[in-house]
Amino acid sequence: MDSPTMERPTRSTAVWLLLLTLTLAAASAQTFKPPTQGAASSGLRTQFRPAPGAVPPRILVPRTLKSTLRRGPLVVPPPKASPAFHRTFRRLMRNLDKTDRYDEIILRHAKRYGLDPRLLKSVIAAESEFTRAARSPAGARGLMQLMPPTAAGYGITAQELYDPERNIEAGAAFLDHLFSRVFKRYRLKGLPYKDSPVWVVQRVIAAYHAGPRFLYQDRWFRSTHAYVRKVLLFYQSGVTDIRRIPTPEFASAVVPTPIQASSGSFH
Repeated sequence: MDSPTMERPTRSTAVWLLLLTLTLAAASAQTFKPPTQGAASSGLRTQFRPAPGAVPPRILVPRTLKSTLRRGPLVVPPPKASPAFHRTFRRLMRNLDKTDRYDEIILRHAKRYGLDPRLLKSVIAAESEFTRAARSPAGARGLMQLMPPTAAGYGITAQELYDPERNIEAGAAFLDHLFSRVFKRYRLKGLPYKDSPVWVVQRVIAAYHAGPRFLYQDRWFRSTHAYVRKVLLFYQSGVTDIRRIPTPEFASAVVPTPIQASSGSFH
């Protein structure tokens, strides 16, 4: 039997094969073309892209937070009390035994850390309205509403946060920590805490509320702005007057000049 012979392709067949190869190559290149540099690979890039000028380029703020943040230096002018605040002030002023019973503790720890005792009392008023057993849904406890991990850093247990002495001790120590960080950052060494510029005091108040990482940021939660206003309102009210002073000598050593702002006094 003769062995089969292979036919040589005709010229027309070769042309068709060439056209088919080129067509398949073009289709393959279009299908597997890699994305260009910088193209979004998922919806997350769009979600975290800041609006032009909203934040510095290195900071990406989730879109869900943008509505709760405000840009600009945290300097709140002397606020005016709303009717709701006036009702709170009147209610507390009718119960001075409650508002003033911790004055001696406040003075003692204010002196220890060089703090303004009126500021310390204002934070207590804003946080718990002088309720020693206060506890927030998040777990903050006591007069100054400290979280147990924060208090643990100062050697104070979670249960001890219901003890006014220990709670105010931890709160004063935390405020001292915040002041020291701001003073180091802005080179304010040598200036007493109680003589701090108002913008420093407001940053410390804000960081007490939102956390130390907010000491140097210029974007703040709206709730933090509201909290600073609340503390300042208490500061300029009679609620935070220091009325139970042990001795004139002790009082003169710790009671500072009221916080001043460019538009007037908060006292």
